[in-house]
Amino acid sequence: MRRRPGVAFVVVAATVQRTKRRQQREETRAQILAAAQEFLIDRPYRELSVDSLMARTGHTRTVFYRHFEDIPALMLTLITEVGGELVEVSEEWRRSTRVSPQEARQRLARYVDFYVRNGRLIRAVVEASHHDAQVGQAYNGLVEGFIALTATAIEQRVGSGDVAPVDDAPEVARAMVWMLNGYLLDRLSRPEPADRELVLQTVSMIWSRVLFPAAATNR
Repeated sequence: MRRRPGVAFVVVAATVQRTKRRQQREETRAQILAAAQEFLIDRPYRELSVDSLMARTGHTRTVFYRHFEDIPALMLTLITEVGGELVEVSEEWRRSTRVSPQEARQRLARYVDFYVRNGRLIRAVVEASHHDAQVGQAYNGLVEGFIALTATAIEQRVGSGDVAPVDDAPEVARAMVWMLNGYLLDRLSRPEPADRELVLQTVSMIWSRVLFPAAATNR
C-alpha cells in the first residue's frame, strides 16, 4: 500500500514553494525596476509606458500591475531605491562642524558621483514630479532633507566661530542646495555629460566660500 506523505513533509514542501514564489516575485520586480532605469537613461520620462517598459522585460502588462499600481508608483519606488544613497551623502553634512576643506570636497565628490551615475534618472524623476503630486512630494522630501542638514552644518560652523554669522542659515542652505542640484542636473544628466573633475572643482569652490571662507581666501 502506498504511504501518504507525513505532515512534516507537507509543511516543508509548502514552505519551499512559498519561498520560491516570493523569490520569483522579487526577481521580477527587480527586473522591472532595472528595465525602467535603463529606459530612462535612453529616453525621456514622457515616453515611458507600461507597454514600452514590459517589452524590455519579456513579461506582460498583467505582471507589471502585480507589482505597481501605475507608472508614478514605479517612479516612487525608484526614488526610494536611489534615494537611500543620497540621504547617506546628505547626512554627512550634519557632521561637518570641524571637517577640513579637503574632507568637505570628498563629501561633495560623493554627491557629484551620485549624479554621474544617476543624473538621467533624477532628471526623469524631476520631469515626473511635474505630472504627479506624490512623485513631486517624494523628490522634494529628499531635497528638503539635504537642505535641513546643510542648514545645520552652517549653524554649527557659525556657532564654532569658523563662519561669520548669517541672517538666515536655512535660506542660505536652500539656495546652495537648489543651485547645486540644478547645476549637477544641467551638467551631468546630458547624453554627453561635462567633465566630472571640472564639475567637482566648480561646486567645491562655491561651497568652500560659504563653509570654509578662510581656506577659500588663502588659496
